[in-house]
Amino acid sequence: MSQSVDLARAQQRFARRQRLVRWRSWLPWAIGGAVLVLGGLVVWLFYYSSALAVDGVRVSGADTVPVATIENVAEAPVGTPLAKVDLAAIAERVRTIPAVADAQVTRAWPNKVVIVVTERVPVVVVTDGSRFELVDATGSAFKTVPNRPAGLPEAKVTGARREVTIRSVVTVSAALPSTLRAQVGSISAASPDSITLHLGSGVKVVWGSSDDSERKAGVLSVLMKRKATVYDVSAPDLPVTKGEKR
Repeated sequence: MSQSVDLARAQQRFARRQRLVRWRSWLPWAIGGAVLVLGGLVVWLFYYSSALAVDGVRVSGADTVPVATIENVAEAPVGTPLAKVDLAAIAERVRTIPAVADAQVTRAWPNKVVIVVTERVPVVVVTDGSRFELVDATGSAFKTVPNRPAGLPEAKVTGARREVTIRSVVTVSAALPSTLRAQVGSISAASPDSITLHLGSGVKVVWGSSDDSERKAGVLSVLMKRKATVYDVSAPDLPVTKGEKR
């Protein structure tokens, strides 16, 4: 009787070990299959399911450019899975808006495309006598307005090389100390090499080209300690004044 019991227990232990061996041999396959199924579900959810599809756009950084304009130009593919959206293409389209200097586009899960724009900031208003164009620090004209905006120096630009001249004017304006820039009523330039500042007090500053603008600004600051009607810093090594008041 005792031998029969021991034999039965041994058989049970052997059967358990066999089952454990079989289970261990199948376990890697089971785990691998589960991973494949899970991966397939994730791919389907992110790339093919409508659960994570684009349902709108969120815009920030727009103060002067209408949000509706940005949304229309962006052409975000509503209904397309968010993971498949070409963010770089959207950003490139938004950057074609003249008043937009830059655009960054990201995903906001689960359903939004986020567009952050950096608008151009006018530093000079350029006129040819019939229209006024807002120009930013890169020399890019991005908006035409009917009247001269307050608080910006007016640049009267003429001549054939207009775009180059405008960039030169912007370079000169950026080099001026803020106290002097505030005194500038207008800037005239018939070419990139013939820039002249007209101060509100009636004083004229002959600047010449935009070359060495930082140095010219420093020379002018010293030169203006002498009261005169004309300051010529076009050759900063040999500055000249006219109409000095004794």
